[in-house]
Amino acid sequence: MRTEGQIQSKKHEDRLAKAIDGSRNAASGAFWSRKGDVRSKDLLVEHKWTGKKQVTVQAAVLEKIVKEAILDSRMPVLGFHLNGENYVMLTEDDFLELRQELQEHECETPTT
Repeated sequence: MRTEGQIQSKKHEDRLAKAIDGSRNAASGAFWSRKGDVRSKDLLVEHKWTGKKQVTVQAAVLEKIVKEAILDSRMPVLGFHLNGENYVMLTEDDFLELRQELQEHECETPTT
């Protein structure tokens, strides 16, 4: 029998996988060949769900997803559901790279 946390976690992993055109990994990435909870062609996501009003981010979790994503040539993402909202956490380098790409794209888009 699954706990409420397991049910909610699967629900949010499925939602996120669909949103990024990816897939949920069996056993939450416990197999050596498919790490992370959710993966797409460019992202590797570790997802956390809690019914509480706070979440603790452990260095070991961040280090694990960064290492696994680098080995898999994907961008590491920590996703979490907190107090009814969904959030993602990126490394600062990845955030700045995405921001730069967005700014460059905006400059290339002709205005009418």
